[in-house]
Amino acid sequence: MARPPVSVADLRQLLASRFPGKSGNPGGFVPTGVPAMDEALGGGLALGRLTELVVAEPGCGGQSLLMQLLRTTRGARQRVALVDGADAFAPECAPPDALRHLVWVRCATVAQALGAADLLVRDGNYVVVIVDLCGCAQRELRRIPATLWHRMHRAAQTGGAVLIKTPQPLVPAVAWRLVLTARHGLAALRLLREAVVDNITVDIDRGYAQAGEERAG
Repeated sequence: MARPPVSVADLRQLLASRFPGKSGNPGGFVPTGVPAMDEALGGGLALGRLTELVVAEPGCGGQSLLMQLLRTTRGARQRVALVDGADAFAPECAPPDALRHLVWVRCATVAQALGAADLLVRDGNYVVVIVDLCGCAQRELRRIPATLWHRMHRAAQTGGAVLIKTPQPLVPAVAWRLVLTARHGLAALRLLREAVVDNITVDIDRGYAQAGEERAG
């Protein structure tokens, strides 16, 4: 029987018992293992900052990118958290060893997902916190207040990298916003895993300089 989504209160208790202290921000980048994404970001996901990944439509490579990120961080022995806003992650699609470093938080609503993400980002014990909002109700996404995103911006400055997967641009003043737009057809599904990852294409919708200008303005 599948386990029910975790509550924010349960998550807070778990974090307090397992990780009593925070780690500092080591600076630098976390490579994703996806060539196009690492090149666009100048090395990988920036520690202490938010990166938004817009998955414009199904078949763009969002799940392949996520799986590659999990494999890459597992190989580097780095702890990762996934906040699954639509409870859509399929762990059976990944080798078991690629998930040993992962804390998977299954959520039923956008509010629950954002509450869990806030706790995990502030906890400071994860090199990457992934917040997957793809598949969530559009009406809930439109109601996210800008103050919540600014709060997460501040929280991320003392921790690891934060990757937010969205179906459309959502995060204001984000340091980087990348967009996956190219669909991969049935032929791509028959390629080796490495070939699919190498063929993922990324458009840069927003870079760090633009985010800095918006904050200053």
